[in-house]
Amino acid sequence: MSASTWKYSTGILSSFYLEIQEWQRPDFIRVVHSMAPTLPHLSSLLRAFFSGAGKTWEHFTSEFAPGGLIDEASLEEKELAWMLPTNDINEGALGSFHVMMRRQPQLSLSVQNAQAMYFCNETQAFMKQCFVGPEDLQLLRSMAWESTGEDQKREQEIIEHSHQRMAEKEATRKKRQQKRQEKDLWLEALELVLDETKVPGLKGEALKDMLDKFKAVGAPDLGNVNRRSKVGAIHEALIVAIEKYNNGTWRIAGEDEGEGDESSDLGDDEPSALEPISDWEETDTED
Repeated sequence: MSASTWKYSTGILSSFYLEIQEWQRPDFIRVVHSMAPTLPHLSSLLRAFFSGAGKTWEHFTSEFAPGGLIDEASLEEKELAWMLPTNDINEGALGSFHVMMRRQPQLSLSVQNAQAMYFCNETQAFMKQCFVGPEDLQLLRSMAWESTGEDQKREQEIIEHSHQRMAEKEATRKKRQQKRQEKDLWLEALELVLDETKVPGLKGEALKDMLDKFKAVGAPDLGNVNRRSKVGAIHEALIVAIEKYNNGTWRIAGEDEGEGDESSDLGDDEPSALEPISDWEETDTED
């Protein structure tokens, strides 16, 4: 298509010219042109884009105008003022690194950096000019070989650090598991208080352990309280649980349905069926 003229089929914009040059992506222009009837806001968005770009364009072009700062600046001043586009080099280097490591995952970071510096600094031209004998290349190979030891050392340090972290996590896991087992044994031996008049006398750790005991045997409606709850809230929750037990609303896990309210104590010969306590993990942090 003719790149000097662009026509919308809607007739909103008849034509415009861009420096009488061909489009860099004529296929893109053709696709947009074909989709224009299905994009009702295309013309308004395009106007807004060019309006904003026009203001910025006026700002920058004024600096290049005859008699402006850039026009009157000396060559030395222009070189001092010149800078690379923001982040272009960093983004390009990061992208190149990802592409190279995807194609050659065996490369170390130092080798990748060396290759990037080789092409960026025109090292080949420098070598042709300054390397006059085979001893120069031999020295370069020796330095490259020595640098591989640093890569191996770094990789070994990473591996050792990973193993150390894994060992620490495993030790922590075993410690928590041991504490849970000790907690299970402690709660299994703890006598359940089923007399609501004795609940106000429970304080501190004894009260918290009794809460865990009630949760372990399946007492209902204790999800809103935990070991960090206020003493009054725990007392109230335990009293309600005992009242529900005494009126037969719930039974201790493993307890026969025929047993009455008199079975307030767990027999020594009766096996205790403890359910997992949901907040043991958080109680470990307080021990």
